[in-house]
This record gives sequence, C-alpha cells and structure tokens, in this order.
Amino acid sequence: MTGPAQHDEEGEAHRVDAGGEGANGPRAHGAAKIAGGEVISEHQARVRRSYDVVTDAYTERVHDELRHKPLDRALLTAFAEQVRGEFGPHASVCDAGCGPGHVAAFLTGLGLAVTGIDLSPAMVDRARALHPELIFEVGTMTALEAADGRWQGLIAFYSIIHLTSDAEIRAALREFHRTVVDRGVLLVAVHLGELGDATVHADEMLGVGVDMDFRFFDAEWLVGEVRAAGFEVEARLVRAPYPDVEVQTTRVYLMARRVRGKERVGGMET
Repeated sequence: MTGPAQHDEEGEAHRVDAGGEGANGPRAHGAAKIAGGEVISEHQARVRRSYDVVTDAYTERVHDELRHKPLDRALLTAFAEQVRGEFGPHASVCDAGCGPGHVAAFLTGLGLAVTGIDLSPAMVDRARALHPELIFEVGTMTALEAADGRWQGLIAFYSIIHLTSDAEIRAALREFHRTVVDRGVLLVAVHLGELGDATVHADEMLGVGVDMDFRFFDAEWLVGEVRAAGFEVEARLVRAPYPDVEVQTTRVYLMARRVRGKERVGGMET
C-alpha cells in the first residue's frame, strides 16, 4: 500500500493518539488470517478490509502519481542504480506493500526483477490486471513467505505506516533483514510526525468508508530501529509535500544497506 491517499486528515486531528492506543494499545494485538493462512493482527485485518473496499478509488488516485513526484522518481532511480551496481542487471527486489503495482512497474522499467507483496487481495488482483508481466502476491511484511536472502533489495514505500505497534515495526524490519542478502539495499518512505510519533484513525478515504490507522513517525526513532534491525543507514532525506498531488504531510526517506552480523536480539548485536 503506497500510503494514505488524500482524505481529511486535518479534520481528524483530534483523533491523533501520540504514542497511545494506536501505537501500542490493545487493538494492535488481536489476530486474524489472510489468504494462505498467515496470522495477522486484528488491526492489520482492518487495513486489509479497508484497502479491499477502496481499491478502485485508490488505484485511480495513485496509479499515475509518480509522474507528479520528481523527487520520488529520483530516489527510486538511485535505489535501482545502487542495486544494479552491487548485483548486476535484473537483480531481484521486493516491493513490500505494493498497492496497485505502480512503483513495482517503475522499478521494472529501471532493469530490476520485482515481486510485489500486499496485504489486500483486491489490491493484488488489481496490480496483476494492470501489470500482468509482473509478479504480485498476497502477504504480510511482518511474516514474509520468502526464503532467507531471497532479494537483493527491498522497498517499503509508505507501507509500514499501517504497522502501528512498535513490535510490528520491529517484526517487519527483521523480516526485511532476513529476506535481503548482505549488501542488499533497503528504501523506506514514511510520513513524519510533526510532534513525534503519532497515529491517526481514518473512517473515510476517497469517499469510501474505511477503518484503519496511519502512523506518523519520529525520524530519529525510525533510524534507530532500522539500524537495530541490521542495516546501515546511508542516506536520509526529508521533503515537503507536493501541493495538489498528495496528502500535505512531510515525508521522510531512508536508504540503508544490510550488514551481516549487525542485527540485534534482546538489545545485543549478533
């Protein structure tokens, strides 16, 4: 999922729960299943259902958005160049939270072999219809159905924003580290929380009823978590939103590289 399409987040500001129930509270710890039997949290099940029902409107809103986001295109191009430079043409990459597949298609055009994974079966169906030459699968980034070292690179473009508990963020980052080879490249994009870590609940998006939370990140905290998961952060970029193109939130991008023996378990490096 490529992040929240335009909806009235400002009008929902009273629902911001900084470090509260959305980030660590009881709704983050239920369980449900998606296609294939993977167990996911109750709030991830709500995210799945929400994107299933909003697929049509969301795809219309975001599928061509990269044409209007030159900096995003530049960062994705830099990601592709680094992966190709390290591993050669047609290096294998995961687009974790791929939505309708537009970012995966862009990276494919830059010479990468991309597999898209999304929590929403309806979104995966749409991605397959729009890009039949690419591979898309239903799955959760907190428990990727992939072998160790499956990919040479991985992107999470506005997709970890729905992992509203710290434990889920850490689980996803551990999975990224497990499934990416040594020296593999990670690119993460999130929304910056202006007052630190916070969550916002949405019950409407693009005129469709939904029920999901969006996380806004403290950049320093996220950098620390990426490093703790076993990546060296090589670049950090903050940008203002593009007017009339996207939700008016500040964006943070982290480019990192997997380092062998740097992951931490229980606060200790292994």
